[in-house]
Amino acid sequence: MGRVITGTAALWDEFDRTRSALGFLTPAELLALSGGGSGTVVLDPFSVIISRRVTLGPGNLFYPGAVVECDADSRCVIGGSNVFHGGTRIAASAGGSITVGDASGIGEGGAQVKALSADAHIRIGDGVRLANGAEVLGRSLLGSGCQILGPVSARSVTLAEGGTHAEPDPDLRGAVLKGFGRARGIRLGVGEVINGAGDFSASPVERQRVYH
Repeated sequence: MGRVITGTAALWDEFDRTRSALGFLTPAELLALSGGGSGTVVLDPFSVIISRRVTLGPGNLFYPGAVVECDADSRCVIGGSNVFHGGTRIAASAGGSITVGDASGIGEGGAQVKALSADAHIRIGDGVRLANGAEVLGRSLLGSGCQILGPVSARSVTLAEGGTHAEPDPDLRGAVLKGFGRARGIRLGVGEVINGAGDFSASPVERQRVYH
């Protein structure tokens, strides 16, 4: 028979042992992170998973189910005032690196950012939106204000920085990938968008003003 855990204290200790053994912050440490004066909020310390190797800035908000992983050979640095929705998975392993700037919204409707090899390096600027099934892989640079919207698998893309989605002039906004399918090696300038369906390389580059 398996080990029987009885009592609240024993259950808490078991959570701590399991998380610590896997290199993650314990529920108690996540609670301390929320109450440590950094302005960071973890809404559910039992469902949020954060590696203790991750460097976190102040004022981040983690919804239930958000996951941020980083192994001993990799690097993951997150700035401040970001929102990580449930269904977010950020993972750096096998020598990969991920950098996230400030004030981005990641994972509304789900999103994955994965640098899973030594040649995988992902940089995400400020005010970026990744939503509704977006996936970022490989050697990708997402400048400030960029957006990936929908179930788009973006590998080794370069999206030029610009204003956020709140910028009134669409031609001044960061580059956008939206729709569904695979975007590999795509490079977009300020105010540009691809609304893809399948292979993004077969879809035209348009100005964002077409949609606004």
